[in-house]
Parts: sequence; structure tokens; C-alpha cells
Amino acid sequence: MLRLVVEQSKGRTSNKLRTYLRAAYQCAVDVWVTAAIPLSFKKYNVRANPVANTRRDASFDRSDKHPLTADELRVYWRLIEKLPDLPGRCLRLHLLTGGQRIEQLVRLRWTDVRPEQITIYDIKGRPGQGGPRTHTLPLVDAAARDLEAFQRTGDYVFSTTEGVRPIAGTTLSSWARQVVGSAIEGFQLKRVRSGVETLLAANRINREIRGHVQSHGLTGVQARHYDGHDYMREKREALEVLVREVTLRATPAPEGRRFRVPRARPTRSR
Repeated sequence: MLRLVVEQSKGRTSNKLRTYLRAAYQCAVDVWVTAAIPLSFKKYNVRANPVANTRRDASFDRSDKHPLTADELRVYWRLIEKLPDLPGRCLRLHLLTGGQRIEQLVRLRWTDVRPEQITIYDIKGRPGQGGPRTHTLPLVDAAARDLEAFQRTGDYVFSTTEGVRPIAGTTLSSWARQVVGSAIEGFQLKRVRSGVETLLAANRINREIRGHVQSHGLTGVQARHYDGHDYMREKREALEVLVREVTLRATPAPEGRRFRVPRARPTRSR
């Protein structure tokens, strides 16, 4: 299975698949020694983890080294600044909250929205460590205004089904590619995240505060167990620096593509 995925030039996906398979088999193996695992896993009668004998290819895990430059972020902002309706609001919130991980942000629920902040859930890098870590972000004024314009129905904020289901991360990426077109060479929405961090670093926001803004994870005993500060003021200050820098008028707005606004899908009554 892993080789077939690699042969399709999807090495990163192959490593992810290996992680999922290894975790599934290990759960079935551990049912014999771990009381917290449901008894139903014994039916698989798994005694060994075959995926544990495979190796992930580290060359496929290399991080993206091509962040958007400050000027490219300004171009991107010019293109989405007046973009109407749901695509515009979603893309602006993604940028103005600091380029959060797309798959986490699109799952934002109304129950986790407050007038001045939102909370998303970070499960990255936490296998076997309990539930996801909460990641609370302050809302700068522009982000709060966009959030107020959403139709507050159902559970999910980012939704074309009246809140029944969240949009897919690929949908958000597709909207961004449509509006950017050829205005930014090699554009990918994930480059916004690395571009934001690079921009904040250039404006002397230290690594620790950038980590708290983008939820890079807590390292060390002191950070994990003793530092109870919420860093909300520092995160807000960093996001205000981001807004100030991307809204500079030095970069003229290029012509983007005409954007087709998606229509809400009718929901079926159960």
C-alpha cells in the first residue's frame, strides 16, 4: 500500500498512511494489556504490529521552505480584502488569525466563538496524549467584523451546508487559488502560514510568541507544566503587527480572477 502511494509521487501521503496504519494495529495489539481500549478490539486477534517493521522516509517530511514574502502577503491581502460572501470571509479570517492550520480552522464551531476570541483544537503531534490541545486566539477588529457577518446557523462556522458540516480544507485552498490566479507565482494556501511566521520574525516577534500564535507546540517541562500564562495580550499584539504589515498600501493590487461564489447546499431533513 505504501509503495503504491509513493509511486504516485505522494511521498508525504505515504508517511501519513503509515502513521495511521501503525496506530490502528498498535491499538489492536495493546487491547491485551491496556484496560482502557474497548473489548471489541480483541475480536481482531492481532498479536503483532506488521507496520512497525516498516520505515518512514524522512525525505518526504521536509518542511516547506518557500514562504510568501511580505510583498506577496500584501498582494494576497489586496486580492481577498474585498472578496465577497463566504470565500472572502473565510480567507480573510485564515490570514488575520495568523495562518492557522487549515484543517483545524475550518472545524471551528460556534460554541467556541466569543466576541473577542475563538478556540480551535490542535491534535498535531499528540498521539496517545489524550484529547486535543485547545488553542485560543484573540480576534483583531477586522477579523471580528468578518466573523459577525457569518450566518450563525448549525454547529460549524466555515460551512456551505448551513453549519451542518464544515467545509473541507481543500475547498478553502481551492478558493484561494481561484482568486489569486497567476498574481503570485507558485501560490499555495499553506505558504500563507509560513509567510506569516516569516513576517512576524522580521518584525521582531520572538520565536516563543510566534509559537503561541501558530500553535507550534509546547516544549520542555517548564512550558508544559508550569507556565500557566495564556499569552493572549502577546498574541493580540503579534496579530496587530501582522494586520499593520499586510495592509500597507505600498503594493498595488494586481488583477485576480473573477470569482464564482459557491451557493449553500440544501440540507436534508432527517
